[in-house]
Amino acid sequence: MSSFFSVISFASSLVAAAVLTACGGSSSTPADKAVSITFAAVNGTTPVTCATTLTGMGTTGVSAAVQDLRFYITNVVLINDKGVAVPVKLDANKWQLTQGSEMVSLIDLENATGACATGGTADMNAVITGTVPDGTYVGLKASVGVPETMNHTAVAGGTPPLDSAAMNWSWQSGRKFTKIELNPVGGITKTVAATATTAAVVSNIPTFNLHVGSTGCTAKVGTTDIYTCTNLNLSDFSLSAFNVDTQKVALDIGQLFKTSNVTIENGGAAGCMSGTTDPECPALFSELQISFGSGSNGQPINGGTAQKVFKAIAK
Repeated sequence: MSSFFSVISFASSLVAAAVLTACGGSSSTPADKAVSITFAAVNGTTPVTCATTLTGMGTTGVSAAVQDLRFYITNVVLINDKGVAVPVKLDANKWQLTQGSEMVSLIDLENATGACATGGTADMNAVITGTVPDGTYVGLKASVGVPETMNHTAVAGGTPPLDSAAMNWSWQSGRKFTKIELNPVGGITKTVAATATTAAVVSNIPTFNLHVGSTGCTAKVGTTDIYTCTNLNLSDFSLSAFNVDTQKVALDIGQLFKTSNVTIENGGAAGCMSGTTDPECPALFSELQISFGSGSNGQPINGGTAQKVFKAIAK
């Protein structure tokens, strides 16, 4: 009898093993697959580089050259076919960094040639590389900026890509999240109004700057490296249809500056440097879908669902 039950037990074990094998096994985990998310800059459908002359820029349709073009991307996720947001586990390299649950990458689309020779760097980076669990992915979400936990760390001697001197924003003790600079043909007219004792002054400046970063930043009492900021100025974007294998993420400069007059400076810094009273900022922040002004906290508007600056194009 005991040998009979031993045979039955052995047979049952074989059946159970077969069922587990057929079902993929309860202890198995999906294999990771490598992904490479490519970024590019365009003006409508025209590729943009440091050698490009951009046409039809802003409300006056002026031509312009790109002097700088780089931005940080944080916490990028792919959306699978079940609607689940899956974080991309970043590879370790000098362009991207993971600290705890936060991830950031620097996209650098200038190469220090042409108009980018002023303040540019030869190194470029147009990709975010990493892994996700094997599966089908149909969309993408990310934010432009640096996580607050990383934003106010040391730049000099810091951890790449947070050691970029070009992206340092020393007056706010943080980073420029977005650094896009245009040189419009004919320059930018700046008028300083007359006062009771001085005449009006009209000057011409060469560069329209878009520097987005956190503002209203102050060090916490008793510290020199821990800050709080009233306006974080992170911008979200999402691509509901995105195939990482056949498409890339394009930043449309034409769309970004569509509602801005890049030939006139109405006050404050040259262009928009995220000041809450800067007259050049509201139009640009609207395109980026960041709430603007004092009391707004610089939060993304509805997760950036209405923004058109970032879009998917064919590789």
